Amino acid sequence: MRDQGIYRAIGRRLRARRRLLDMTQREVGARCGLTFQQVQKYEAGLIAMPIARLLALSEALQAPIDDFIHGLPDGRAANAEGRERVTWAA
Repeated sequence: MRDQGIYRAIGRRLRARRRLLDMTQREVGARCGLTFQQVQKYEAGLIAMPIARLLALSEALQAPIDDFIHGLPDGRAANAEGRERVTWAA
C-alpha cells in the first residue's frame, strides 16, 4: 500500500469513528487544537499526519490509536468486499 493509501485508510477510520460519536469536524478539531479544514484533510487522506496528531485525534474520538492503524499496510483487516473493517463498541 502506498503512503497515500495509508492516509486514506486512516482517514476513513477517523471519519467513521467521528460519525459514530455524532461529532462534527469542527468539534473534533476544537478538542485537538485544529481547524475543521485540517480534520477534513486528514479524513480525506490528503495530507500526512504526524503520530502526535493522530494520538490527539484518537483521544478526541475516545478510541485507542491502534483502532486507526491496526493492520496497515500489510495485514489490513477486510470484509468480503475488500473494504476495511473496524468495529467499535458504542
